[in-house]
Amino acid sequence: MSINVFQHIRLKALLCFTVLISTQLMAKELTLDEAVNIALIKSENIQQSLLDMELAQEQVEEAWSSVYPQISAQVQGIRHTKAPVLQFNGTSVPVKQDWELLSSLQINQVIYSFGRVGSALKMAKLSSKVQKKAKEVVEREIRYAVELSYYNVQLAQNILKISQDSLENAKKNQQALQKRFQGGRVPRLDNLRMESEIASRKPVVSNAKKSLDLAYLQLNLFLKNKIDERPVLTTKLESSFASLNESSLKKKTADAPQIKLSELQVDLAVKQVDFEKSYHYPTISAFGNVSHNGTGDTMPPDDDNLFTSTSIGLMINIPLYEGGAVSSRTRQKVLKRRQAQIKLQKQVEDLEMKLQSSIVEYKTNLDRLKSAKEAVNLSKQAYYLTRSRYETGGATRNDLNDSERSLTSARIQVETIMFEIYQNKSDIRRITEKVAQNG
Repeated sequence: MSINVFQHIRLKALLCFTVLISTQLMAKELTLDEAVNIALIKSENIQQSLLDMELAQEQVEEAWSSVYPQISAQVQGIRHTKAPVLQFNGTSVPVKQDWELLSSLQINQVIYSFGRVGSALKMAKLSSKVQKKAKEVVEREIRYAVELSYYNVQLAQNILKISQDSLENAKKNQQALQKRFQGGRVPRLDNLRMESEIASRKPVVSNAKKSLDLAYLQLNLFLKNKIDERPVLTTKLESSFASLNESSLKKKTADAPQIKLSELQVDLAVKQVDFEKSYHYPTISAFGNVSHNGTGDTMPPDDDNLFTSTSIGLMINIPLYEGGAVSSRTRQKVLKRRQAQIKLQKQVEDLEMKLQSSIVEYKTNLDRLKSAKEAVNLSKQAYYLTRSRYETGGATRNDLNDSERSLTSARIQVETIMFEIYQNKSDIRRITEKVAQNG
Protein backbone atom coordinates (compact mmCIF):
# COMPACT_ATOMS: atom_id res chain seq x y z
CA MET A 1 0.00 0.00 0.00
CA SER A 2 2.75 2.43 0.98
CA ILE A 3 4.69 1.56 -2.18
CA ASN A 4 1.69 2.43 -4.36
CA VAL A 5 1.26 5.75 -2.56
CA PHE A 6 4.96 6.53 -3.00
CA GLN A 7 4.79 5.71 -6.72
CA HIS A 8 1.67 7.85 -7.06
CA ILE A 9 3.44 10.81 -5.44
CA ARG A 10 6.48 10.35 -7.68
CA LEU A 11 4.24 10.23 -10.76
CA LYS A 12 2.48 13.46 -9.78
CA ALA A 13 5.79 15.18 -9.04
CA LEU A 14 7.17 14.08 -12.40
CA LEU A 15 4.03 15.31 -14.15
CA CYS A 16 4.22 18.71 -12.44
CA PHE A 17 7.91 19.02 -13.30
CA THR A 18 7.21 18.15 -16.94
CA VAL A 19 4.39 20.71 -17.16
CA LEU A 20 6.62 23.35 -15.55
CA ILE A 21 9.51 22.73 -17.92
CA SER A 22 7.27 22.63 -21.00
CA THR A 23 5.63 25.90 -19.94
CA GLN A 24 9.01 27.59 -19.56
CA LEU A 25 10.20 26.29 -22.90
CA MET A 26 7.00 27.26 -24.69
CA ALA A 27 7.74 30.26 -26.88
CA LYS A 28 5.55 33.33 -26.70
CA GLU A 29 3.21 33.84 -29.64
CA LEU A 30 3.37 37.24 -31.29
CA THR A 31 1.17 38.81 -33.95
CA LEU A 32 2.32 41.71 -36.10
CA ASP A 33 -0.09 44.15 -34.43
CA GLU A 34 1.12 43.07 -30.99
CA ALA A 35 4.73 43.59 -32.06
CA VAL A 36 3.95 47.11 -33.29
CA ASN A 37 2.07 48.02 -30.10
CA ILE A 38 4.84 46.68 -27.87
CA ALA A 39 7.45 48.65 -29.81
CA LEU A 40 5.38 51.84 -29.57
CA ILE A 41 4.96 51.43 -25.82
CA LYS A 42 8.62 50.64 -25.11
CA SER A 43 10.28 52.96 -27.62
CA GLU A 44 12.56 55.62 -26.14
CA ASN A 45 11.72 57.83 -29.12
CA ILE A 46 8.03 57.75 -28.18
CA GLN A 47 8.89 58.53 -24.57
CA GLN A 48 11.00 61.45 -25.76
CA SER A 49 8.11 62.66 -27.93
CA LEU A 50 5.75 62.55 -24.95
CA LEU A 51 8.19 64.65 -22.93
CA ASP A 52 8.45 67.11 -25.82
CA MET A 53 4.65 67.37 -25.84
CA GLU A 54 4.61 68.08 -22.10
CA LEU A 55 7.30 70.69 -22.57
CA ALA A 56 5.30 72.34 -25.35
CA GLN A 57 2.22 72.41 -23.12
CA GLU A 58 4.22 74.12 -20.38
CA GLN A 59 5.35 76.69 -22.95
CA VAL A 60 1.69 77.41 -23.69
CA GLU A 61 1.10 77.99 -19.98
CA GLU A 62 4.12 80.28 -19.89
CA ALA A 63 2.81 82.28 -22.86
CA TRP A 64 -0.57 82.70 -21.17
CA SER A 65 1.17 84.20 -18.13
CA SER A 66 2.03 87.33 -20.13
CA VAL A 67 -1.69 88.00 -20.58
CA TYR A 68 -2.36 88.20 -16.84
CA PRO A 69 -1.32 90.93 -14.37
CA GLN A 70 2.15 90.70 -12.87
CA ILE A 71 2.01 91.25 -9.10
CA SER A 72 4.99 91.57 -6.77
CA ALA A 73 5.57 92.60 -3.15
CA GLN A 74 8.64 93.94 -1.39
CA VAL A 75 9.47 94.41 2.31
CA GLN A 76 12.66 95.97 3.70
CA GLY A 77 13.74 96.47 7.31
CA ILE A 78 16.62 98.95 7.58
CA ARG A 79 18.83 99.79 10.62
CA HIS A 80 20.47 103.19 10.24
CA THR A 81 23.72 103.11 12.18
CA LYS A 82 23.97 106.82 11.50
CA ALA A 83 20.66 108.41 10.70
CA PRO A 84 20.62 110.75 7.67
CA VAL A 85 20.07 114.45 8.42
CA LEU A 86 19.43 117.69 6.54
CA GLN A 87 21.43 120.82 7.23
CA PHE A 88 19.19 123.86 7.67
CA ASN A 89 20.65 127.22 8.80
CA GLY A 90 23.46 125.41 10.54
CA THR A 91 21.11 123.07 12.27
CA SER A 92 20.99 119.32 11.61
CA VAL A 93 17.46 118.09 11.14
CA PRO A 94 17.17 114.24 11.28
CA VAL A 95 15.32 112.81 8.29
CA LYS A 96 15.05 109.27 9.53
CA GLN A 97 15.37 107.57 12.89
CA ASP A 98 17.28 104.43 13.83
CA TRP A 99 14.87 102.01 12.16
CA GLU A 100 13.04 102.19 8.85
CA LEU A 101 10.37 99.93 7.34
CA LEU A 102 9.72 99.96 3.58
CA SER A 103 6.95 97.80 2.10
CA SER A 104 5.18 97.97 -1.22
CA LEU A 105 2.83 96.06 -3.52
CA GLN A 106 3.16 96.56 -7.27
CA ILE A 107 0.88 95.43 -10.09
CA ASN A 108 1.62 95.71 -13.80
CA GLN A 109 -0.70 94.82 -16.68
CA VAL A 110 0.19 94.88 -20.37
CA ILE A 111 -2.64 96.60 -22.22
CA TYR A 112 -1.38 96.56 -25.79
CA SER A 113 1.87 95.29 -27.30
CA PHE A 114 1.12 95.50 -31.04
CA GLY A 115 0.80 91.71 -31.36
CA ARG A 116 3.76 90.63 -29.26
CA VAL A 117 1.76 88.86 -26.56
CA GLY A 118 -0.68 87.39 -29.08
CA SER A 119 2.14 86.13 -31.30
CA ALA A 120 3.88 84.51 -28.34
CA LEU A 121 0.68 82.69 -27.40
CA LYS A 122 0.06 81.53 -30.99
CA MET A 123 3.66 80.33 -31.24
CA ALA A 124 3.32 78.30 -28.06
CA LYS A 125 0.07 76.68 -29.25
CA LEU A 126 1.61 75.90 -32.65
CA SER A 127 4.65 74.42 -30.96
CA SER A 128 2.35 72.07 -29.04
CA LYS A 129 0.71 70.97 -32.30
CA VAL A 130 4.13 70.47 -33.89
CA GLN A 131 5.19 68.12 -31.10
CA LYS A 132 1.97 66.11 -31.37
CA LYS A 133 2.42 65.72 -35.11
CA ALA A 134 6.09 64.86 -34.64
CA LYS A 135 4.98 62.04 -32.34
CA GLU A 136 2.74 60.71 -35.12
CA VAL A 137 5.71 60.71 -37.50
CA VAL A 138 7.80 58.80 -34.95
CA GLU A 139 4.98 56.28 -34.46
CA ARG A 140 4.76 55.74 -38.21
CA GLU A 141 8.51 55.20 -38.53
CA ILE A 142 8.49 52.71 -35.66
CA ARG A 143 5.61 50.77 -37.18
CA TYR A 144 7.43 50.66 -40.52
CA ALA A 145 10.66 49.41 -38.94
CA VAL A 146 8.88 46.74 -36.86
CA GLU A 147 6.89 45.51 -39.86
CA LEU A 148 10.04 45.04 -41.93
CA SER A 149 11.79 43.35 -39.00
CA TYR A 150 8.81 41.01 -38.51
CA TYR A 151 8.75 40.14 -42.22
CA ASN A 152 12.51 39.68 -42.22
CA VAL A 153 12.27 37.01 -39.51
CA GLN A 154 9.64 35.17 -41.52
CA LEU A 155 11.77 35.43 -44.65
CA ALA A 156 14.78 34.07 -42.76
CA GLN A 157 12.67 31.19 -41.42
CA ASN A 158 11.50 30.30 -44.92
CA ILE A 159 15.01 30.55 -46.38
CA LEU A 160 16.27 28.24 -43.62
CA LYS A 161 13.50 25.74 -44.43
CA ILE A 162 14.40 25.87 -48.13
CA SER A 163 18.10 25.35 -47.32
CA GLN A 164 17.28 22.37 -45.12
CA ASP A 165 15.05 20.94 -47.85
CA SER A 166 17.89 21.38 -50.33
CA LEU A 167 20.20 19.43 -48.01
CA GLU A 168 17.61 16.66 -47.70
CA ASN A 169 17.21 16.60 -51.48
CA ALA A 170 20.97 16.16 -51.86
CA LYS A 171 20.77 13.16 -49.53
CA LYS A 172 17.87 11.76 -51.55
CA ASN A 173 19.96 12.23 -54.68
CA GLN A 174 22.61 10.06 -53.07
CA GLN A 175 19.95 7.46 -52.30
CA ALA A 176 18.91 7.60 -55.94
CA LEU A 177 22.53 6.87 -56.83
CA GLN A 178 22.41 3.78 -54.61
CA LYS A 179 19.23 2.60 -56.33
CA ARG A 180 20.77 3.17 -59.74
CA PHE A 181 23.60 0.79 -58.94
CA GLN A 182 21.78 -1.49 -56.50
CA GLY A 183 22.78 -4.49 -58.56
CA GLY A 184 26.46 -3.64 -58.43
CA ARG A 185 29.13 -1.39 -56.99
CA VAL A 186 28.56 2.40 -56.94
CA PRO A 187 31.29 4.21 -58.91
CA ARG A 188 33.64 5.98 -56.51
CA LEU A 189 33.63 9.24 -58.52
CA ASP A 190 29.82 9.44 -58.57
CA ASN A 191 29.65 8.77 -54.85
CA LEU A 192 32.28 11.44 -54.12
CA ARG A 193 30.40 13.96 -56.24
CA MET A 194 27.18 13.24 -54.34
CA GLU A 195 29.01 13.56 -51.01
CA SER A 196 30.41 16.86 -52.26
CA GLU A 197 26.91 18.10 -53.09
CA ILE A 198 25.74 17.24 -49.58
CA ALA A 199 28.77 18.91 -47.98
CA SER A 200 28.34 22.07 -50.06
CA ARG A 201 24.79 22.57 -48.76
CA LYS A 202 25.66 22.36 -45.07
CA PRO A 203 27.36 25.81 -44.96
CA VAL A 204 24.28 27.22 -46.70
CA VAL A 205 22.11 25.87 -43.88
CA SER A 206 24.50 27.32 -41.29
CA ASN A 207 24.42 30.70 -43.01
CA ALA A 208 20.61 30.60 -43.10
CA LYS A 209 20.56 29.89 -39.35
CA LYS A 210 22.87 32.84 -38.77
CA SER A 211 20.58 35.10 -40.83
CA LEU A 212 17.62 33.94 -38.75
CA ASP A 213 19.50 34.67 -35.51
CA LEU A 214 20.31 38.18 -36.74
CA ALA A 215 16.71 38.76 -37.84
CA TYR A 216 15.43 37.74 -34.38
CA LEU A 217 18.07 39.93 -32.76
CA GLN A 218 16.84 42.96 -34.68
CA LEU A 219 13.20 42.23 -33.78
CA ASN A 220 14.08 41.72 -30.11
CA LEU A 221 15.90 45.05 -30.05
CA PHE A 222 12.75 46.82 -31.25
CA LEU A 223 10.58 44.98 -28.72
CA LYS A 224 13.10 45.28 -25.85
CA ASN A 225 13.05 41.49 -25.46
CA LYS A 226 15.89 39.33 -24.25
CA ILE A 227 18.47 38.89 -26.99
CA ASP A 228 17.99 35.12 -27.23
CA GLU A 229 14.18 35.21 -27.15
CA ARG A 230 12.40 33.46 -30.04
CA PRO A 231 8.72 34.48 -30.18
CA VAL A 232 6.47 32.47 -32.48
CA LEU A 233 5.27 34.81 -35.24
CA THR A 234 1.62 33.98 -35.84
CA THR A 235 0.68 36.54 -38.49
CA LYS A 236 0.86 34.56 -41.70
CA LEU A 237 2.16 36.08 -44.89
CA GLU A 238 -0.49 36.39 -47.58
CA SER A 239 -0.03 34.42 -50.77
CA SER A 240 -2.32 36.61 -52.91
CA PHE A 241 -2.30 40.39 -53.16
CA ALA A 242 -4.98 42.88 -54.24
CA SER A 243 -4.51 45.58 -56.85
CA LEU A 244 -4.04 49.17 -55.70
CA ASN A 245 -6.29 52.20 -56.17
CA GLU A 246 -3.61 54.66 -57.25
CA SER A 247 -5.79 57.78 -57.40
CA SER A 248 -7.11 57.19 -53.87
CA LEU A 249 -3.61 56.58 -52.51
CA LYS A 250 -2.18 59.71 -54.12
CA LYS A 251 -4.92 61.87 -52.58
CA LYS A 252 -3.94 60.60 -49.13
CA THR A 253 -0.40 61.90 -49.54
CA ALA A 254 -1.52 65.40 -48.58
CA ASP A 255 -2.71 64.07 -45.20
CA ALA A 256 0.55 62.27 -44.41
CA PRO A 257 1.85 63.35 -40.97
CA GLN A 258 5.23 64.15 -42.53
CA ILE A 259 3.49 66.76 -44.73
CA LYS A 260 1.31 68.06 -41.91
CA LEU A 261 4.38 68.42 -39.70
CA SER A 262 6.20 70.47 -42.34
CA GLU A 263 3.09 72.66 -42.81
CA LEU A 264 2.92 73.35 -39.08
CA GLN A 265 6.62 74.21 -39.07
CA VAL A 266 5.98 76.76 -41.84
CA ASP A 267 3.11 78.29 -39.82
CA LEU A 268 5.36 78.43 -36.76
CA ALA A 269 8.09 80.16 -38.77
CA VAL A 270 5.55 82.77 -39.96
CA LYS A 271 4.48 83.49 -36.38
CA GLN A 272 8.12 83.83 -35.33
CA VAL A 273 8.61 86.54 -37.95
CA ASP A 274 5.55 88.42 -36.66
CA PHE A 275 6.82 88.06 -33.09
CA GLU A 276 10.21 89.59 -33.90
CA LYS A 277 8.61 92.45 -35.86
CA SER A 278 6.53 93.37 -32.82
CA TYR A 279 9.70 94.51 -31.01
CA HIS A 280 9.78 97.54 -33.33
CA TYR A 281 6.59 98.85 -31.71
CA PRO A 282 5.79 100.30 -28.26
CA THR A 283 4.37 98.42 -25.31
CA ILE A 284 1.55 100.07 -23.37
CA SER A 285 1.10 98.98 -19.76
CA ALA A 286 -0.93 100.07 -16.75
CA PHE A 287 0.58 99.95 -13.29
CA GLY A 288 -0.41 100.48 -9.70
CA ASN A 289 1.55 100.72 -6.45
CA VAL A 290 0.70 100.65 -2.75
CA SER A 291 3.44 101.63 -0.26
CA HIS A 292 3.44 101.38 3.54
CA ASN A 293 6.59 103.01 4.95
CA GLY A 294 7.82 104.58 8.15
CA THR A 295 10.73 105.21 10.50
CA GLY A 296 11.13 105.07 14.27
CA ASP A 297 13.23 104.04 17.26
CA THR A 298 11.97 100.45 17.15
CA MET A 299 11.16 97.78 14.57
CA PRO A 300 8.47 97.86 13.53
CA PRO A 301 7.96 101.61 13.95
CA ASP A 302 4.92 102.88 15.83
CA ASP A 303 1.71 103.19 13.84
CA ASP A 304 1.87 106.96 14.20
CA ASN A 305 5.14 106.96 12.28
CA LEU A 306 3.84 104.77 9.40
CA PHE A 307 2.11 106.17 6.36
CA THR A 308 0.46 104.60 3.30
CA SER A 309 0.57 105.92 -0.24
CA THR A 310 -1.02 104.68 -3.48
CA SER A 311 -0.37 105.48 -7.11
CA ILE A 312 -1.58 104.39 -10.54
CA GLY A 313 -0.34 105.22 -13.99
CA LEU A 314 0.09 104.39 -17.63
CA MET A 315 3.49 103.53 -19.08
CA ILE A 316 4.54 103.51 -22.73
CA ASN A 317 7.85 101.82 -23.55
CA ILE A 318 9.06 102.98 -26.97
CA PRO A 319 12.13 101.26 -28.50
CA LEU A 320 14.12 103.96 -30.25
CA TYR A 321 17.43 102.35 -31.13
CA GLU A 322 18.88 98.93 -30.33
CA GLY A 323 21.83 98.83 -32.69
CA GLY A 324 19.94 96.89 -35.37
CA ALA A 325 19.43 93.81 -33.19
CA VAL A 326 15.67 93.62 -33.80
CA SER A 327 16.07 94.01 -37.57
CA SER A 328 18.77 91.34 -37.62
CA ARG A 329 16.64 88.89 -35.63
CA THR A 330 13.70 89.57 -37.93
CA ARG A 331 15.78 88.86 -41.05
CA GLN A 332 17.00 85.61 -39.48
CA LYS A 333 13.41 84.50 -38.87
CA VAL A 334 12.48 85.42 -42.45
CA LEU A 335 15.30 83.19 -43.72
CA LYS A 336 14.17 80.35 -41.46
CA ARG A 337 10.63 80.78 -42.75
CA ARG A 338 11.94 80.38 -46.30
CA GLN A 339 13.87 77.28 -45.23
CA ALA A 340 10.68 75.79 -43.78
CA GLN A 341 8.79 76.52 -47.00
CA ILE A 342 11.49 74.85 -49.11
CA LYS A 343 11.52 71.86 -46.74
CA LEU A 344 7.75 71.52 -47.14
CA GLN A 345 7.99 71.63 -50.91
CA LYS A 346 10.76 69.03 -50.91
CA GLN A 347 8.83 66.84 -48.46
CA VAL A 348 5.80 66.80 -50.76
CA GLU A 349 7.90 65.98 -53.81
CA ASP A 350 9.83 63.23 -52.00
CA LEU A 351 6.71 61.52 -50.64
CA GLU A 352 4.95 61.67 -54.01
CA MET A 353 8.03 60.16 -55.66
CA LYS A 354 8.35 57.45 -52.98
CA LEU A 355 4.67 56.57 -53.25
CA GLN A 356 4.80 56.34 -57.04
CA SER A 357 7.99 54.29 -56.87
CA SER A 358 6.46 51.89 -54.33
CA ILE A 359 3.32 51.48 -56.45
CA VAL A 360 5.36 50.71 -59.57
CA GLU A 361 7.55 48.24 -57.67
CA TYR A 362 4.47 46.61 -56.14
CA LYS A 363 2.90 46.02 -59.55
CA THR A 364 6.16 44.75 -61.01
CA ASN A 365 6.71 42.39 -58.10
CA LEU A 366 3.20 40.97 -58.49
CA ASP A 367 4.06 40.00 -62.07
CA ARG A 368 7.41 38.64 -60.93
CA LEU A 369 5.76 36.61 -58.17
CA LYS A 370 3.36 35.00 -60.62
CA SER A 371 6.23 33.97 -62.89
CA ALA A 372 8.37 32.83 -59.95
CA LYS A 373 5.59 30.61 -58.57
CA GLU A 374 5.17 29.05 -62.00
CA ALA A 375 8.93 28.49 -62.12
CA VAL A 376 8.79 26.72 -58.73
CA ASN A 377 5.98 24.46 -59.92
CA LEU A 378 7.83 23.55 -63.12
CA SER A 379 11.17 23.13 -61.31
CA LYS A 380 9.56 20.82 -58.76
CA GLN A 381 8.08 18.64 -61.51
CA ALA A 382 11.36 18.64 -63.39
CA TYR A 383 13.34 17.68 -60.28
CA TYR A 384 11.09 14.76 -59.33
CA LEU A 385 11.06 13.52 -62.91
CA THR A 386 14.84 13.85 -63.23
CA ARG A 387 15.42 11.99 -59.97
CA SER A 388 13.11 9.20 -61.09
CA ARG A 389 14.86 8.97 -64.45
CA TYR A 390 18.28 9.08 -62.79
CA GLU A 391 17.42 6.01 -60.73
CA THR A 392 16.81 4.09 -63.96
CA GLY A 393 19.74 5.58 -65.86
CA GLY A 394 17.69 8.02 -67.95
CA ALA A 395 19.46 11.15 -66.62
CA THR A 396 22.97 12.09 -65.61
CA ARG A 397 24.25 13.08 -62.19
CA ASN A 398 24.74 16.65 -63.39
CA ASP A 399 21.15 16.75 -64.66
CA LEU A 400 19.91 15.71 -61.22
CA ASN A 401 22.02 18.19 -59.25
CA ASP A 402 21.28 21.05 -61.66
CA SER A 403 17.57 20.29 -61.42
CA GLU A 404 17.68 20.41 -57.62
CA ARG A 405 19.61 23.70 -57.62
CA SER A 406 17.06 25.21 -60.00
CA LEU A 407 14.24 24.22 -57.66
CA THR A 408 16.01 25.69 -54.62
CA SER A 409 16.85 28.90 -56.49
CA ALA A 410 13.25 29.29 -57.67
CA ARG A 411 11.88 28.80 -54.14
CA ILE A 412 14.28 31.38 -52.71
CA GLN A 413 13.29 33.80 -55.46
CA VAL A 414 9.60 33.44 -54.52
CA GLU A 415 10.35 34.22 -50.86
CA THR A 416 12.53 37.18 -51.78
CA ILE A 417 9.88 38.65 -54.08
CA MET A 418 7.19 38.20 -51.42
CA PHE A 419 9.37 40.06 -48.91
CA GLU A 420 9.80 42.88 -51.44
CA ILE A 421 6.02 43.01 -51.93
CA TYR A 422 5.47 43.32 -48.19
CA GLN A 423 8.12 46.00 -48.06
CA ASN A 424 6.29 47.84 -50.86
CA LYS A 425 3.04 47.61 -48.90
CA SER A 426 4.75 48.94 -45.79
CA ASP A 427 6.23 51.80 -47.80
CA ILE A 428 2.76 52.68 -49.08
CA ARG A 429 1.17 52.46 -45.61
CA ARG A 430 3.99 54.60 -44.26
CA ILE A 431 2.73 57.44 -46.47
CA THR A 432 -1.02 56.90 -46.72
CA GLU A 433 -2.31 55.23 -43.55
CA LYS A 434 -2.73 56.43 -39.99
CA VAL A 435 -1.18 54.76 -36.96
CA ALA A 436 -3.27 53.88 -33.92
CA GLN A 437 -2.52 56.39 -31.18
CA ASN A 438 -0.62 55.09 -28.15
CA GLY A 439 0.09 56.97 -24.97
